[in-house]
Amino acid sequence: MDILSKSERSRQMGRVGSKGNRSTELALRMRLVRGRIRGWKLHAREVLGVPDFWFARKKVAVFVDGCFWHGCSNCLRMPKQNRAYWEAKIARNIARGRAVNRTLAQDGVGVVRIWEHEMRADVTLAEAIAKIERALERDDAA
Repeated sequence: MDILSKSERSRQMGRVGSKGNRSTELALRMRLVRGRIRGWKLHAREVLGVPDFWFARKKVAVFVDGCFWHGCSNCLRMPKQNRAYWEAKIARNIARGRAVNRTLAQDGVGVVRIWEHEMRADVTLAEAIAKIERALERDDAA
């Protein structure tokens, strides 16, 4: 087995896409379409944190968090190699997500976070859609 140099591993990890993942975002996207839930935009760069789905009229941001990258307590399997690096990296991702949640909430934006593993089963996918629908029905949503 080849051990990659630090720069080669960094180059490879940099090529990992952060959007359009078939198993997560696409599943949710198709469910939104089938459920006739409209008014969303994909990857709204103008919104802090670049939510996966942005409902501008209702001011609701939906993030689909990857279990590895965002440190899911159910699914995360920490790599054995370079463990300190990965622990720090994932801790930074978690802290950034919390800061984004706080800032958006202060700006009157509803935030929905959905775990990647919630997209794998039809039951949990339905629960994720229900979370979004509840956020869209908030009284203070514009």
